[in-house]
Formats: sequence, structure tokens, C-alpha cells
Amino acid sequence: MTKIISLFNNKGGVGKTTTIFNLSSHLATKGKRVLLIDFDPQCNLSIATIGYNEFASYLKRTEKYPFGKTIRAFAQPSLQPTQSPAVYSTQPKYQEYQQQEIPYESGADIKSSQSSIDIVAGDFWLNSFADILTVGSDVVQGSGLYKFLIPHLLVEALRKQEKRYDYVLIDLPPSFNTLVRSALYCSDYFLVPCTPDSFSAYCVNLIGEVLPSFIEDWNQGKRRYEDSNKYDTTIPLKGQPKFGGWIFNGFDTTVYTSVNKRQEIGSDKFHLDKIISTMRDSLFPKLKGISSYDCLPEFSTAEPAGKIEDMNTMASEIQKLNVPLNELSSYKPTMYYSWSDSQKDLMRRINNEYEILSDYVISNLS
Repeated sequence: MTKIISLFNNKGGVGKTTTIFNLSSHLATKGKRVLLIDFDPQCNLSIATIGYNEFASYLKRTEKYPFGKTIRAFAQPSLQPTQSPAVYSTQPKYQEYQQQEIPYESGADIKSSQSSIDIVAGDFWLNSFADILTVGSDVVQGSGLYKFLIPHLLVEALRKQEKRYDYVLIDLPPSFNTLVRSALYCSDYFLVPCTPDSFSAYCVNLIGEVLPSFIEDWNQGKRRYEDSNKYDTTIPLKGQPKFGGWIFNGFDTTVYTSVNKRQEIGSDKFHLDKIISTMRDSLFPKLKGISSYDCLPEFSTAEPAGKIEDMNTMASEIQKLNVPLNELSSYKPTMYYSWSDSQKDLMRRINNEYEILSDYVISNLS
């Protein structure tokens, strides 16, 4: 069964996009089929995976592609009964096989080959889409719940193309806006990336304040909707995102000779401990307070599911070369003549952590 997973944090710069790109690559090497949905108006995931120029061509609106070949081609027509939605997926640029753009037209019987990683490109228009979605009438009053299920409906459209996925990873903006609500209502799990700074623990606490209200809004609308749509089989299963774990990103390490072991530097270890205690003492009790479903699975722990060191300049190289970290060493860097030994060692350490994270996802979020 396909599992939809949102990477979610109100704080920006926590590594959501980089984590999604690298995690998808490691999941693919383990034989998993992954769909990436760029649901962030900044579109960084699209640029990182398919390249700037290629993404620009996807944004272009023509007579043949009136909404481009991005997520807009599916989302905007879904709001307009006179339009036929289309979904276009392609593969990350680094993959050696030929990219394909396979349209889904409503009611058509189209078959396609299945690739290991597909991406539905984002669109700056998502800012306007966020304004179209209205919590009061669409969600709380139950009159437009399906407007908030675009990521789920998109996955179902691809299923009609016989493209099925083990995991769908959704990249989100750093906010609590309607796009985030929409993704969470569609998601089976959410992962929370955090960085070693004074605001991360605060944002974790804020998630505990906001998420229960998101769920209560959905439940109110669902009750109203079900009064006149008692045979609907989709709405009752949505609005139940579970905490899948958190990821500690962007910290520095050093080898402490006293213990002959590489560990986080002192200031980053302080923030790590602070986030762990906030998870345990603040977020978890609030998630347990959601009564409509079990938001906190039994496998949940306050310890991070993954610990990804600061990639330094390699993060920008991933963006420029459009390759994930586990492929990066085979590409010539843009800023150097070649990769240094220390950079290669850092790649090995981080790739090992992504291996651990992907195993965690497969073991628990399946």
C-alpha cells in the first residue's frame, strides 16, 4: 500500500528539500518506488531534481499545455468543472534513462512503465492556490473537503496510469498555511526535520499546539459532510496524519580524543538535547491528546530517526548538479577540481545515516 509522508516544519532552512531528495534515492536503491510532490511555492525540490532550465520549461504555458506541466495542471482544473485535470510526472535528472512526461486525461485508459523515482513539479502558482483554499467553508463546514485532498487525488490519478508507489514524499513550505493542511490531511505520516538552533525546539512545541486544531477542523467538516454523503469511502480515512519521527539536520561533529569517538560539538549537542526533551515533554503529550485516532504510533521515540551532519558546500553542489548525495562523488564538483578526502569521508558518513533513515522508514512507515 502506498504511504504518503509529508516533511513538515514551520521553520525554514531545516533541510526538508535536501532530505526528501536524498531519502528518495536511498529508498530507490532498496527497490522502493517513490513519488515526489513539490507542494512548496518556492519549488526548490523541482529545481534540485530536474534542473533549473528543465523546470522553467515545465512552467511554460502553451496552447497544448494551458497550465504548464506542473502540479498546477492537475490542481487548477480540479477546481473548475469545465476543465479536464492532467498530471505530468518526470524522473530526476540524474537518472540515466530517458525522462517521460505521461499525461493523465480524465477517463482515459493510459498505461506506462514504472520508474523507481518520479516527481510532480511544483509551481509558483501554488501561492494563489493557497489563497483559494478556505478553512472555514471548505473544511469546517465540510463543503470543500476534496479541495484539500489534491495530493491524494493526484496519486490516485497516477494509479490510473498504472503507476503505483511504495512512498509519496511531499515537500512543503515553512508555514502552517492551507497547503500544509492539505498535505497533512492526505498524509499517513509526517516527519519533522530540525536544526541545531534556538528556534527548533520552539517550533516543535508549536506543532503540538497547531496540529490538534487542524485535526479538529477536519473532524467537524467530516461530520457535516458524512451527514449527506454516508457512502463516501475516502473522506472517513483522511485527516489522520501520524507522527513518523524527526530528523536532526545540519549539525557539526568533531572527534573527541578522550573517548576516541566522533560526536556533535558542544553547542549542537545542547540543541539536540533540548529538542529531544521538547519532543518528549511537550509534543508527545499534545499528540496523545488527539482523541479521534492514534497520532503517536507505538514505535515513536523522542530520539531522532536520523542524524544528518552539515553538508557544507555539498548541499549547494547537489542543487547545481541535480544529483543526490549517494551519486555525488561520481560527478565533478563545480567549485573544486575534485572532491577532497575529507569531503569524501563526510559523504560516506552522511550516506550511512541516510541508509539508517531509509531502513527506519521501511520498517516503521509501511
